[in-house]
Amino acid sequence: MRVFPDDPRSKRIPSRSKELKVRDMINENFEGFIHDQIYTSHCDCTHRRRIDHRKIIGNTLLAIETDEFAHRNYDSKDEDNRYNDIQMVHGGKCIWIRFNPDDNRDKTPFPKKLLRLKEEIEYQIDSIESNTNVEISQIVRLFY
Repeated sequence: MRVFPDDPRSKRIPSRSKELKVRDMINENFEGFIHDQIYTSHCDCTHRRRIDHRKIIGNTLLAIETDEFAHRNYDSKDEDNRYNDIQMVHGGKCIWIRFNPDDNRDKTPFPKKLLRLKEEIEYQIDSIESNTNVEISQIVRLFY
């Protein structure tokens, strides 16, 4: 797709276009987020979990997950195991923002969803920096 963008077959390759738009919004408005890399917290372990967007602020891992189609077909037990794995490797507090970019019940347009995500990230960063995030693990779901 990158090598032959004009080839008609490239248009049929699935892409993460919404996740990339989320990445672009985050990069335009915030510094220090890491996109789409395996999180191991600098240890030599078998844990191989990927986080869409992450930033460590103090002792808190702020993670933003772009959940295309609200991850309806994902196993909830596997998602819980994923949270636990990353929590154990990180060893500090975790805030997860689960963002559904696709159509939802109220049909919020994507640009408005991105604005709401930006506001939530700002709120969570303020909460972390003012040390008012008290939960060890917190999950915020947007547009489910």
